Amino acid sequence: MNPWASVDPEGGMTMLRPVTLIAGLLIAGMLMLPAGAGAQPDKPDAVPTYTPPANPALAPVKLPPIHEKTLKNGLKVIVVEHHELPVVSLRLQARAGSFYDPPGKAGLTQFMTGLLTQGTEKYSATQIADKIDFVGGSLGAGSSWDASHVETTVLAKYLDTAVELMRQVTLHPSFAPEEIERLRQQTLSGIENSKDQPDVLADEEFDRRLFGQYPYAQPIGGTEETVAAFTRDDVLAQYRTVFAPGHSTLAVVGDVSAKEGFRLAEKLLGDWKGASHAAPQAQLPPAPTGYRVYVVNKPDATQAQIRLGHLGVDRRSEDYFPLMVMNYIMGGGGFASRMMKTIRAEKGLTYGISSYFSARKQTGPFVIDTFTKNESILEAIQGTIDLVKQYQQEGPTEQELAEAKSYMTGSYPLNFETPSQIAGQLLNIDLFELGADYIEKYRSRIEAVSAEDVRRVAQKYLHPEDMVMVVVSKADDIAPNLEILGPVEVVQIQ
Repeated sequence: MNPWASVDPEGGMTMLRPVTLIAGLLIAGMLMLPAGAGAQPDKPDAVPTYTPPANPALAPVKLPPIHEKTLKNGLKVIVVEHHELPVVSLRLQARAGSFYDPPGKAGLTQFMTGLLTQGTEKYSATQIADKIDFVGGSLGAGSSWDASHVETTVLAKYLDTAVELMRQVTLHPSFAPEEIERLRQQTLSGIENSKDQPDVLADEEFDRRLFGQYPYAQPIGGTEETVAAFTRDDVLAQYRTVFAPGHSTLAVVGDVSAKEGFRLAEKLLGDWKGASHAAPQAQLPPAPTGYRVYVVNKPDATQAQIRLGHLGVDRRSEDYFPLMVMNYIMGGGGFASRMMKTIRAEKGLTYGISSYFSARKQTGPFVIDTFTKNESILEAIQGTIDLVKQYQQEGPTEQELAEAKSYMTGSYPLNFETPSQIAGQLLNIDLFELGADYIEKYRSRIEAVSAEDVRRVAQKYLHPEDMVMVVVSKADDIAPNLEILGPVEVVQIQ
């Protein structure tokens, strides 16, 4: 889709945001100090002026014909002939992700997909790596909240090798005890290391406080307690729940004919069997009322990570396109955003600030993330809230609206340059049931967004008076000053 509505590196989830703060800043062609890195000068340098180039009449984004077929086992297959390079990408996407983690087993889906390439009934992890490396290809697997995937990309002349490896990884993973233990220790080490990363602590505490008992409250990679308890039976059961032909789609994109693409699909997964499972039912928590303030105590911190937000929207929201434009102008557009111009440049309170809607199958969060010196936390929070309120009242300027639409429409074709990208975008459309005309109409839907649309969705979906607030820093120094916002709960790092 675009930087705010794309398949993430592990498939499925969409975000109305500059995927990371750094990515957002690259919009302006510059790289800035990332959140939490080093001490800040008294005042950041001025934000460079950025004006997108004039957007000429845009030719429609057109792909080669998209061929679809459903195999006898229920697997949907999409084939796109893309003959610009002698490369083919095959991406299998199951419409089940970490939202399917059983109660008390947070992180199980991600753990399971991490094991798929680490050994099969026929090949060891080393053999798999050596074989795909020998033909200069790639093979990987992963998951997001909404989907799980296996993907390979290879030169067309080596397709048989790649298809055989992908078949083994998808249908015959061994989940060997020694590989489970190796990944367990690796995952636990990563979780332990994250306790010293203020940005991770802020993100996880925010999700926990916003979502309560809802699945999104748990870290997608699990906790020390859950990961330590995973058994091989757990992994195998989750594999059978997540991967089934009836709720999966295979995209074959590249230097193949439609006929050859469908033949490869039959060879790869034509005999795949498995029962589909309905998504777990869960009740969203009530939206926050007033300010709920949480301070994660990190005694050695000299600056603070800040997260502000509330419930957002799901990916099929009827206001998705106005929300994209609205958020780009407010906090999603890197240096071009109001938040960067005001909180960074005018007030000198941070090196970076952004906002995003994480739009998933179910309602995801709206988040503002930034960082600042301990002595300016309250000023940064209040300044950001005031900015949101002002934006709701005023809406965008004509220039802001034109620049946002120019960037979003002009950059859209960049998401269709490689077979792997095309496969990912088509599967994203399939996952969220966005319609066969989504690509064709994407840019016209952006162009149709008016200033009144932006003001309307800002007033409807932004709630600056009702937010979860998380600050990670030295509690003794900062908690008393935050009590002006409301009751403050101090959280100790476990």
